[in-house]
Amino acid sequence: MSAQLDRIEDRVATDGEIERLAALSPVEYDRAREAAATRLGCRVATLDRVIADTRRAAPSNDVDSGTGVTLADPSPWLDPVDGQKLLNEIATTASRYLVLPAGAASAIALWIMHAHAHDCAGISPILGITSPSPECGKTTLLSVLGALVPRPLLASNITAAALFRAVEKWRPTLLIDEADTYLRDSDDLRGVLNSGHQRASAWVIRTVGDDHDPRRFRTWAPKAVALIGKLPATLDSRAIHIELRRMAPGEDVEQLRPDRIDLEPLRRRAWRWAADHAGALRDADPDIGTLRGRTADNWRPLYGIADLCGGEWPARARRAAEALSAGRSEQTAGIILLADICRIMAGRDRIPSADLAAALSEMEDRPWPEWGRSGRPITARQIARLLEPFKVRPRTVNFGAKSAKGYLREWLVDAFARYLPAVSVTTSQSSNDAGFRSITSVTDKTLVTDQDPRKAAPALESYGVTDREAEIGPDEWEASL
Repeated sequence: MSAQLDRIEDRVATDGEIERLAALSPVEYDRAREAAATRLGCRVATLDRVIADTRRAAPSNDVDSGTGVTLADPSPWLDPVDGQKLLNEIATTASRYLVLPAGAASAIALWIMHAHAHDCAGISPILGITSPSPECGKTTLLSVLGALVPRPLLASNITAAALFRAVEKWRPTLLIDEADTYLRDSDDLRGVLNSGHQRASAWVIRTVGDDHDPRRFRTWAPKAVALIGKLPATLDSRAIHIELRRMAPGEDVEQLRPDRIDLEPLRRRAWRWAADHAGALRDADPDIGTLRGRTADNWRPLYGIADLCGGEWPARARRAAEALSAGRSEQTAGIILLADICRIMAGRDRIPSADLAAALSEMEDRPWPEWGRSGRPITARQIARLLEPFKVRPRTVNFGAKSAKGYLREWLVDAFARYLPAVSVTTSQSSNDAGFRSITSVTDKTLVTDQDPRKAAPALESYGVTDREAEIGPDEWEASL
């Protein structure tokens, strides 16, 4: 993993140097090109071609090269604001234009208020807006958010560098759409988004200028991310989830016409309420109940807002958290793999790597049939890379009359016990000259469905697949770029 991170850092540094050189004037570049080629370890002619390509791809520097951005804070409402009434109106507005799952309208209203009171919080949960297909309302929800949050900045594509520079310059509420088309392929963008979750660490460091002076850039900003499919696991655990679906027959909502609706009074009232209650929000320490880990972190600032508004909202916020968090898992791909291997090896004390890969590839409810490059099934090598952090590796094992690379169950028992708390494991007796033997299953019955690995495991129906390239392993990840 460290070698992989080194390669990522080298690539980021190289990209930054290329961008810097491409921005130089012809005279400045001519003076710098030889020394730059030496630093980058390439020929001057190669560097010239790369810089020329970069300049052709970049927008020109004339007035038509882009649109300037001006973000202004709302004008505060003149009178004190009733927070309970305001939350009711925001939640009703969201439900007016969207078919929402249980608890979502409450979560949206609280997150909008969190965006206005953002600097009073220590954690900033992403609002993760997902759907299984287009035309489920993601863009409509972003439009509603854009009319109600402070300093909205909507983007249908954004790079890591643009994101942290935008946050540093404008302090916006970032509303990122179409993220499924670019987020999964950008380790750097995912890293920058991750960094903005906790206020104390919401910074990235980059070098700037001819002297490569290191500077800090802020990443602390409210962020909503909309995409088809699932959020990458590292973002998934930092998000409050709104999973949208298409309208069913009989369901109906109003069509949002931004040019025909004025939500500015609601936005101004939210701004005034947040300003009036900033001190109380900074001191808030709400009861998080049964929530744990990052789920508790994500909901804590929203609970603080609900408790301060009072009325039905403290209970309503907690019902929303329960409804939207139910069934979600913060599992990484490695832990999901452990659970699936536990199921596959029920009744076995050993398995060849090739047979394990084949069994995983038949699990239609899991990511393994399309885990490899170009949507190919997972391979024995990829399995080994995923298991490596758990101190489990394939070795030569006897299977009756022949030997092959594979796994003994006893090598996995420690990982099962540590990372699959629902599973009770007991080390099975093994013999290197034994084939597949029928032994008493040591797997929790909730993880086994008629011994058929293709069927879903109820305890893990919802899984977040962590960044796939990082899980494949350094060599395969590098080749997939």
